[in-house]
Amino acid sequence: MTTTNARIELREYGGEAERLVAFLTSQPWPFHGTPNLTEDSVRESLAKGRYAGEETKTFWVRADGADVGLIRLFDLGDLTPLFDIRIDRNARGQGIGTAALRRLTDYLFTAFPEKIRMEGHTRVDNYAMRKTFAKAGFVKEGYHRKSWPTEGVYYDSVGYAILRDDWASGRTTPVHWNDVPF
Repeated sequence: MTTTNARIELREYGGEAERLVAFLTSQPWPFHGTPNLTEDSVRESLAKGRYAGEETKTFWVRADGADVGLIRLFDLGDLTPLFDIRIDRNARGQGIGTAALRRLTDYLFTAFPEKIRMEGHTRVDNYAMRKTFAKAGFVKEGYHRKSWPTEGVYYDSVGYAILRDDWASGRTTPVHWNDVPF
C-alpha cells in the first residue's frame, strides 16, 4: 500500500460486533482517553449505541480493499457533529487518515445539508493527527489546557473544525484570535 496510490473508501459499519471488538482491542490507541480497550469495555459501548444509532454513524476505513481503520461520526443531532478516527498502527503514516477524513467530510456535508461544520479534538502531542487536520482543510480553533485525561495524566488538547462554506469553496477561513483590544 502506498501513500498516494491507495484507494481509500469508507464502508458503513453494519453491526459486525466481533470484528469491531477485535479491531479495537488488537492494539493500544496511545492518543485516546483509554489507550487500551478491553472486550468488555467495547461491548458495553456497543450496547450503549456508541458505534451505531440515531446520532452516530461508524465506518470502516478501507485502503485498497482492506479494512485499516475505523472512523465514527457522532452528535449528528447537533449542527456541528464530531468525529473520532483510529487507523491501524501498520497503516499509519501513509496518508490514509487524511484521505479518510476528507471522505468523511464529503459524506457529512453531502448527506446532511443542514450541518454547518464538523469538528474534532486531539491531544496536543498528537502531531500526526494535527497534520491530518491541516491537510484535510480543518482550522485550529481552540487550545484547552489540561483537558485530555489519559490514565491519570492530563494533557492539553487542541480543537479543529471545518466549515461547510470552506469545504464547498476549497478555502479556509482564519480564526480571529485578536478580536478584542485588550
